[in-house]
Amino acid sequence: MVNLDELRKKYEEVTSPPGQGNNTAFLKKFLITKEGTSVVRILPWKDEDKEFYAETAIHRIERDGQFKNYHCPRTKGDSCPICDVYFGLWKTENEANHNLARKIKARKRFYLNAVDRDSSEVKILSMGQKLFGKILDCFFDEDYGDLTDVKAGWDFKVIKDMTGPFPNYDKSLPKPQQTPAGTDAEVATWMDELHDIHNLVKIQEYNELKQVALEIESVSKGITMASDDSSSDTNSTDDDYLSHLKNLKTD
Repeated sequence: MVNLDELRKKYEEVTSPPGQGNNTAFLKKFLITKEGTSVVRILPWKDEDKEFYAETAIHRIERDGQFKNYHCPRTKGDSCPICDVYFGLWKTENEANHNLARKIKARKRFYLNAVDRDSSEVKILSMGQKLFGKILDCFFDEDYGDLTDVKAGWDFKVIKDMTGPFPNYDKSLPKPQQTPAGTDAEVATWMDELHDIHNLVKIQEYNELKQVALEIESVSKGITMASDDSSSDTNSTDDDYLSHLKNLKTD
């Protein structure tokens, strides 16, 4: 039977803000949505030369007993050695390699500045592709429009349903009434307090990513050798690797 509590813990670990370890001060910048409804007001970016959101894709790779995060260069149009290994693993006929590929896959993340209506603080709202898609849908919906309009936009309800193995945000939607984000003074303060979401996407040097890719290939070869050697325990290498996943820590 699936342990839903353990799966939820794993989900929170996998989707936690990347690259900052247990830096409590940094984590306080993020809005941790609660079960049920969290009301936010999504803010525009301060300059028109950048979008109100920052986009990335993150590889979470186990190294030295804990998981570390690597922003995928493909989001910037560059080549990614980790993705090269990922696609190579799928070309094999080894199911253990396929499992490894699933673990290292780059997953989309989006960062937005939003006012937490509970605290009136500007927080970083981090989300996956599905919730972000629901927000973008509003911009093209004739009943809504630009959610980031501080004069005549909409508050957004992030509805977190925890009845399944993972949080579900399908019911999230804007509030039905257009409202100013706040008073002129409040908006001015919030715009001064915007977090530099675009600077969160820091792509490591190619050589570092290449080294990570070589380490993954080494794991893959160990899995393949164990699977091909009929005199050995064919699951031992994969089990050793997956045991680290059970003790996953954020970087």
